[in-house]
Amino acid sequence: MIWLALALNLNVSLFWTDIGSKQALVCHVSVLQTCLNQLSPHVRQQLPNTQADFRHELGRRGAMVLAVDDEDISGLVLLAPSHLPESVVVDLSGSIYSFDLAQQKQMTLWHELGHLEAKRLVEQGMFKPLSEFQHEWLADSYLIWRSAKERKSLDLAWQQYHRRNLDVIKDVSFMSHWSVPMLDQILQRYSLEELNKFDKFGDLIADLLPHLIFLNQDELNEFSSLIHRTFSPQAFMNLPNYMYWRKPALRKYFEPTLVSLLGGEGAQQWLQEQSLLTDAEPFSVDPAFLAEP
Repeated sequence: MIWLALALNLNVSLFWTDIGSKQALVCHVSVLQTCLNQLSPHVRQQLPNTQADFRHELGRRGAMVLAVDDEDISGLVLLAPSHLPESVVVDLSGSIYSFDLAQQKQMTLWHELGHLEAKRLVEQGMFKPLSEFQHEWLADSYLIWRSAKERKSLDLAWQQYHRRNLDVIKDVSFMSHWSVPMLDQILQRYSLEELNKFDKFGDLIADLLPHLIFLNQDELNEFSSLIHRTFSPQAFMNLPNYMYWRKPALRKYFEPTLVSLLGGEGAQQWLQEQSLLTDAEPFSVDPAFLAEP
């Protein structure tokens, strides 16, 4: 895939970028009217009527994507960088920790473009209509692939992995965006060099799909309950056997983030305190967990 040069310059307030054989228009909220003037009447009529409507839909989010049905245009990405967070702050067992977020404007753009790529995969027949969770893990998968291709590094991929965990630790209502079970499979299956061999995002997903283990809604609900019980400051009662059948997977998904946040020894102690690590279980720190943003 060839991306337009302008797409690499995030100081530009308005530019076009490739989504397969189509293009997406990316614009800063400050130039919304100029942005809308670039669109044909056919595309424009599929979008909110007024600037006030756009701003209402955007709310306090740092970005939003609006897909359209058109032969040439995939959709519109609206960016509001002033709303993007610079860190995630979490309360873990009564102690406050801050996790810095790097390259948020670029990361947000890749994620929103990933939603348009997900729509393209549906149009190509690779997926049936997507649920919100499916849309989110595909958008994050595109972010991982795109960051690996352009940065020749998995640092931002791990940052997104950690952020999804930290967001759901803070508020379990973010479960619809908890792409970690899918990102884990990508990061465990492919090295940086292997990810870079896929010239198109669709090629990566086609290679990955036969090996993916999907979570159904009942399984996600169980993880949601266990995450709340494990991490919420309001969960005072210690229930070491609560959903014990999900605890090995929960440890697997959160251990990298805990190591990044607490260090190896701190993560081991915390896991033991939460009955997520027994004396019989080995504990080791994968250096990839500690990748710096």
